[in-house]
Amino acid sequence: MELTVSKEILAGALRNALNVVGKSSTLPILNNVLLEAADGKLVVVGTDLDLTVRTEIPVTLKEPGTITLLAKKFGQIVNSLPDGEVTLKTDDKQQTAISCKKSFFRLVGMDSAEFPRESAIENGFSFSMVPNEFRKILAKVSYAVCPDVTRRALNGVLLSLRAGKLTAAATDGRRLALMEKQLPDGTPGEGDVILPPKAVAEAEKLCALGADKPAPTKQQQAQQVEELIHVTLSDRRAAFKLGGTVLTTKLVEGNYPNYRQVIPTAFASSVIIPREDFSQVLNRVSMVVTESNATVRVSLENAKMTVSALSSEIGEANEPMEVSYEGKPLQIAFNPGFLAEPIKQLECDQLVLNVNDEFSPVSLTGDEGYLYIIMPMRV
Repeated sequence: MELTVSKEILAGALRNALNVVGKSSTLPILNNVLLEAADGKLVVVGTDLDLTVRTEIPVTLKEPGTITLLAKKFGQIVNSLPDGEVTLKTDDKQQTAISCKKSFFRLVGMDSAEFPRESAIENGFSFSMVPNEFRKILAKVSYAVCPDVTRRALNGVLLSLRAGKLTAAATDGRRLALMEKQLPDGTPGEGDVILPPKAVAEAEKLCALGADKPAPTKQQQAQQVEELIHVTLSDRRAAFKLGGTVLTTKLVEGNYPNYRQVIPTAFASSVIIPREDFSQVLNRVSMVVTESNATVRVSLENAKMTVSALSSEIGEANEPMEVSYEGKPLQIAFNPGFLAEPIKQLECDQLVLNVNDEFSPVSLTGDEGYLYIIMPMRV
């Protein structure tokens, strides 16, 4: 293998691969990235067997070939090189020379025949979306994933496609985050999959590659399909393709619980709250909260809401703010993190907090298609 490639482009492809490459003592080949050069392109692949990232980049190819190199060390070397063209040349002893201007390295590689390959996803259903829209959908629910890996079905984000509507949901049993998005007419396929947390995080990173691009028109969607992220879901795997990069992941096994049964059908009162003001007040009051007493109280009366916290170890804090509320006086206790996390991801100016009493589930809405259900704390 012999080729020349832009240092910046090569470094970007390696960053994608390094996001999923771990440290494996049982399968040393998994500590490597796979390089496959052919037809004027270089494919860079990293995997941990559960998650695989494959990035295709343009190169000036003199001789096709394939090799695997120690991922972390190769990435460090490429990042350290001066800007310019990088030449890679592999000999018959599995050694690869890396040169850029006056810099020169030689890395010992491993035979690519040992590197695990993935087959294409078959019998799946697909949809496409502007990358930044898909990233926001994932970000608005992923914080609610159950961290307990023994609760397998809850340790992931549900993606459900029904009648052209995409639903993303996550719950840990004490709260539920839900996003719904109507897809373009004619989007085929129906089904449910559960994405593992690491795959969700990497999909968000992948979407960030195109996050600053404006939403394309219908004509642009037809002519510039690379601006969309293409999602393919099957029984066992999911794939996310954006430009020359494809992220493939195994799915969480099991059936997601019926999360809709925890959504109240009606509420006694609603509170309209300025989102930015509430976020700042919550952050200030939470400064006195400790791990042993992670509670904030929200007191409602007339057009005023007071957020307070009390800790015997640190002290107390309270701050009132003006809201729109006409219900009976009410005090509800919450885990402050459970309130702060969704607010950080939302973009609306006004939040709507729907309540019944101090013990019943509360809903939080704001952005279009978003619903958050949280259980109050008993104190």
